[in-house]
Order: sequence, then structure tokens, then C-alpha cells
Amino acid sequence: MSLSKQERPEDRLSALNFLGGHLKIAVSKPRPQFRFNFSKRKMDFGLNVKQFFTSRIGKPKEEKIVEEFFVEEEEEEKFQWLELPDNLREIIVHQMPLQSRINLAATSKGEREFVKQMKVECKLFAIEDLGRRTTNLLRYPDLHWKVFARSGKRFFLNFMCDWQHDIAVCFCEERRPFYGVCPSTKVYWLTPAGNIKKTIIPNINAYDLAVVTARHFFSMITEDCKRASVALSGWPEEIFEIPELQKSYVIGSSYDDVESIHKTYDFFEPYSFDVYMHKTAMKYIWPFSLLSVARYGLRDWMVMRRNDRILCDAMLDKDLRILILHDSFVSVDKMNQFIDKWSNGGVSDKFCWWAISTHCHVEVEEVIDQLPITYVGEKYGPKYTVPKESKSKKQKPIPLVRMVKYKVQSLVNRETIGTLYIRDKMVLFANAGQCPKIDEFGLITYTSRSGVNETQF
Repeated sequence: MSLSKQERPEDRLSALNFLGGHLKIAVSKPRPQFRFNFSKRKMDFGLNVKQFFTSRIGKPKEEKIVEEFFVEEEEEEKFQWLELPDNLREIIVHQMPLQSRINLAATSKGEREFVKQMKVECKLFAIEDLGRRTTNLLRYPDLHWKVFARSGKRFFLNFMCDWQHDIAVCFCEERRPFYGVCPSTKVYWLTPAGNIKKTIIPNINAYDLAVVTARHFFSMITEDCKRASVALSGWPEEIFEIPELQKSYVIGSSYDDVESIHKTYDFFEPYSFDVYMHKTAMKYIWPFSLLSVARYGLRDWMVMRRNDRILCDAMLDKDLRILILHDSFVSVDKMNQFIDKWSNGGVSDKFCWWAISTHCHVEVEEVIDQLPITYVGEKYGPKYTVPKESKSKKQKPIPLVRMVKYKVQSLVNRETIGTLYIRDKMVLFANAGQCPKIDEFGLITYTSRSGVNETQF
């Protein structure tokens, strides 16, 4: 699709500025409002993007709209907005959606500064490589339907804030012959009215545009981000360098290699975030192992696997607060050494707990070998989540696994007692008084600064 008179570059830039937030808001004089016959006239996005963002966005469509005509302004009693107390105005602004805040900031210089000073709380920030994961995008079916079948690199950016409108943007890279070798990016985003809009930004790849857009939105956030989810290939230094992201309470990530985990962990200040999730070692399980061998060769793949074993063990040498590792290569000996180190007072008081699942079956005797422990009890539960009953198929007996609980005595302080759970391929160890709730199904429920969370082992 080539550029046309109805699709000008300046209109595309104005749409990109909207994606960047209310960084450039022009104060305009009040003008007569229009009513359009949407049932008979198809509105072109390129020609009307500015009018759409400043007037119609977020407003419900009228049921019966006839011909286009001017609405006569009636003299009504004006609402004394400026006479309200500042604390009441702040409460009202906090309940406004994003576009209403932008409209309020465009009325005067004073209101612009007032809106900028409002606290904006980000409940979740997510950036995903859609070739790897689409977890957050599935919350927006219409947007997912637009981009799921597209080829090329695709990235999804998601902000869930307290302005009652989720920022959901997809960046789809495509190489257009009209621009030669330079890539262009088609942008799809969700409007406050629930519609899907799109535009094309030439001469920029999808990843760079996603990073720039993320920086713009983070500049609008005044409160610390509650949760951040990053699912990108390699180690995304450009994302982690965003200052506001570094203050997140919870950071969940997905990587291709364990070395990137160490880079990220060392990049942040110790104890700066609560949970670190890792779900990448699955590449060593069928059929992902065949893909890795085909890509790197058998010899290099064996070297990577050996290196990942060493790096996984090194995770327990970090300054931990809460650590969750799924399908890792942490050895039983390393778990035993960490618990022994804790009982001898060699672990920081800021440590809360860790839960680690491995590829190999965990022997209880190897974990508790020569530790000052006390047996508490055991219970049995299903090895996996029980599916719903099917009338057409005969249900097979569900295998049960044993979960054992121990108390670990501190040799430094006799009043300090840790908690140890061992279940199938999972080991959970918690500091005194910091143990989360875990049931016989292997569901861990814990509370952090971001709220109540769950993870399944």
C-alpha cells in the first residue's frame, strides 16, 4: 500500500504523538461541534485523526444520527470547576479516562500543569515478542485477531493504569518495496471506545518503535510500576534501562538462555524486586531439544546445556528476596548447601523464600542430608491439575505424588525455624515466618508488595 493524498506522513506522526501520550497538547479555541452520519459516510482515518482524537474519542455513538449539521450552543449554567477544592479535583481526575485527562489539560496552561502533577499508578507493564509469547495480548481478542496471522517481527506493548483505559499497542514490522530496504512498522492500537485503529510509520523497525513508545508512556507515570512482564529474545538492555521500570515491585521475564538471567539480576539493585521467573530451560525437553541441536549443532548444544547447569546453580549465590525457577537445572546438592548456609547464619535477613522445580526427580534424602531438620508431616495430591470429567472417554486413575514438610532449625538462633517442602520435582524453602501457602496440588499462594499472586508447580 503506497502513500496517497488521504494518508499523509504528518497525519501518521500525529497518531504517533498520541501513542506517546499528552507530550504535545495544543490549546485550541472552542469551535462548533459537528454531528456526522456514520451509517452513510465512511470516515477516513488519515484525514480525520486529529479531529477524532480531540473530539469524538471516548464518546458514545448516538443511536439516531441524521444529516450533518451544526449544533447550536445553548446557554447553560457553567460548572465551577476551578472553585472546587484541590483534593476533590484530584479525586475526580483520578476517575477520568486517559482522553478526558488530555482534554482537560488542553483547556489552559494551569490545567495542563495540574494534570501533569496527578499521580498515575501503573498496575502492569508488559512487552512481548509475539513470536515467543502472546499471554497478555489474549486479553484483547479484537487486537489479537488483527495481528495473530501476520508474518515478520511483531511486538505487543501493554500498560494497565488507573485511568480506566488499557494502553494496548501492536507493532508489526514489514518491508515495503516503496521504501527500499528500510523497514516500516504498522501500528495497531485499542482506543478508549474499544475500536482498533492503525497507522504506518516508515523508516523504523518494530522493536525500536516499541521501545520509544514505552519510554513515552513511562514518562507519564508518577507512581512506581507494580508489575512488569518482559518476554523478549536475548537481554533487552534498552527496556531495562528505562528508569521507571527499574522501580517495579515484580519483574517476570522469559529468556532464551540462563546467562541473560544473571545479566538482568546483576543489573538491578539487590532486593529491588520481589519475584524473578524463569521458564526457558524447557528447550532441553522434547521437541525443543531437536530444534536447539539443529540450530547450534550437537557439540555446541551440549556445551550450552553444561553451561546452563553451572549458571542455574549460581543463582542461589545471589542476594535473594523471592526467587521462582521453573524447569531449571539447579542441582539438589546446591539446594542442600543453601539450606545449610542459612542454618549457619550465612544468608541475609532480607531473604524470604525460593521455589525451584527441576528436570530430574528429587530424592528427599539427598535434600535433607545432614541438615538440622524436624519431620512435620506429609500429604498426597495429584501430580498435575485434574481435568474436567469427560463422558465420552473413560477416566484413567490420577497418579498421586507425596509432599513432605520439614522444619529447619537455625544453629545461630534457636528461636529461628525455617520451612522446607519437597514435592515430586519441586523444592520450596522459606525463611522463618516467610513461608507462602502451598496446597496438595502444588499451588503456591503468596503475598508481595504487588498483591496476592499464585504460581503452579
